[in-house]
Amino acid sequence: MEKQEDIILLNRLKAGDMQAYELLYKKYYKLLSAEAYLILEDAMEAEDQVQTLFVELWQRQLFNAINGSVKAYLQRATHNRCLKVIRKRKSVSRHFGKYLYVVNATPETTTVEKEEADRDFNMHSLLNELPLQRSEAFHLVYIENKKYKEAADHMGISINSVKTHLKLAVRSLRSRFS
Repeated sequence: MEKQEDIILLNRLKAGDMQAYELLYKKYYKLLSAEAYLILEDAMEAEDQVQTLFVELWQRQLFNAINGSVKAYLQRATHNRCLKVIRKRKSVSRHFGKYLYVVNATPETTTVEKEEADRDFNMHSLLNELPLQRSEAFHLVYIENKKYKEAADHMGISINSVKTHLKLAVRSLRSRFS
């Protein structure tokens, strides 16, 4: 019965029915938030990831790609988003560890090395304050040296969206560095 309801909701979504979207949100929000919390162990972050998933589901019409179970699709998408957050956390932790090493190094450590570590740490902490897509676009293009097209394909958005995210990220970083 539940699967039939989901198929009907999915067909209504594909027809552009906003009410079907709201019903889907109400039906799965708590379940997905609980699953995200089990992975992230942070209630606010879990809710943010689920909300962002539903926003992208509607804005980017991701529901058009769903062929099987709606529930399974949403659970997998939530799981993948949470894993992305964890990878990002590990990256920040690694950079923070380098920062602590340099700051606590021997007196022979030069001032320049400490200043570079401070700047790198500040840059990474500022990147983590950016919205997820801006941060990801910045990381892919400026840190991993990917082309706009590669970044767009990786993120599942258009090249112009990548450029917009980069422009906004750079603007935000400049204002915070100044």
